[in-house]
Amino acid sequence: MHARAEATRDSIVAAAVPVFGRFGYRKTTMEMLAQAAGVSRPAVYQYFPNKETVFRAVAASVGAQLHAAASEGATGVTTGDRLFNLLSVKLDFAAGTVAADYRQELVREAASVAADLVAESEARYAALVASVLAEAEELDLLGEVMSAEDAALLLTDAMVGIARSTADADQMRMRLRRLVDLAVRGLTSRPQS
Repeated sequence: MHARAEATRDSIVAAAVPVFGRFGYRKTTMEMLAQAAGVSRPAVYQYFPNKETVFRAVAASVGAQLHAAASEGATGVTTGDRLFNLLSVKLDFAAGTVAADYRQELVREAASVAADLVAESEARYAALVASVLAEAEELDLLGEVMSAEDAALLLTDAMVGIARSTADADQMRMRLRRLVDLAVRGLTSRPQS
């Protein structure tokens, strides 16, 4: 693909993110996507044969952006801070980009239309969480409580549940902070002998 064509395709994908976020999958039309990208509807069809392929491209793009941001965002003094900062990247995207009324619909549609992309993205995200957990010397992750990978899956699944809610951004961040604090506290507890 030529650089200009790739730039046009990328601009369509970038413009589609807030359209899907605002109107959901079912209500979004190719015409709406074209208007948002500032191109004609036939131009959108040059790059994408249907809405499903646009949605898949959006899923791939968003997944890559979230992974990059989470990799950079996993900073903080404490393990809890590092986990919260890493997990909040995805949560902030959901709260800031996707209308509360359409969060569940878009998650369902992504699981249907882009299941392979979502699974890959989720696995990469969980691996980032697991790496933070594995580096935390204060946590009991030697199999006595649970492995870093199991704890990471539990945290990412719970974060997705929070992100799917209709709560506002502040409420979702507060719930995520509590989740992280509970997880860290639970993973630092040593079983009684």
